[in-house]
Amino acid sequence: MAKSKTVFVCNECGYESSKWLGKCPACGSWNSFFEQKIVESKNSFLKLEKSSSNIPQKLNLYEAKETIRTSTGFQELDRVLGGGLVKGSLILLGGEPGIGKSTLILQLCDKVKGEGIVLYVSGEESAEQIKLRADRLGINNEDILFLGETDIEVINQNIINLNPKLVIIDSIQTMYSEEISAAARKCKSSKRDYFSNYESV
Repeated sequence: MAKSKTVFVCNECGYESSKWLGKCPACGSWNSFFEQKIVESKNSFLKLEKSSSNIPQKLNLYEAKETIRTSTGFQELDRVLGGGLVKGSLILLGGEPGIGKSTLILQLCDKVKGEGIVLYVSGEESAEQIKLRADRLGINNEDILFLGETDIEVINQNIINLNPKLVIIDSIQTMYSEEISAAARKCKSSKRDYFSNYESV
């Protein structure tokens, strides 16, 4: 049976405390703590016990293998990513509001190489807003699917069902999970977007 415990986390710096504090001892912010429940299952402890039996090996005993990468369709972006997207990788795209993050990732949806669909998940903009941007960019791609959702469990189920080659989450701070008591909230820092490569290559 799963056990849960409650911790209090500073919204500004991530400092954790077992009780609510008016002032964060790490960054000095006032009234910045929110409650968060952590669920621990017996299975997680079993996995920990099993993994502890693994013995460290000398690094020189391993054979280096070249990672297969998928082109984004943009030579400069491929260069920044070390040659393209890696299967199963998670990439954070950050920048000031209005700098063009959503425009870039929509172009990425259209140009990314490989077979399969792209799932664009938006927690802020509607399908109509995304379509207006796509029309402005001349993007008319049948392989791009739109999902307006902020529930992580629903998004995860859609990813499992669709098995897309690429998933865009725009933006991550609007997402929430039923397993976490704290509500989704806006970060004081700039908007952040995640895109994760699920392509089989």
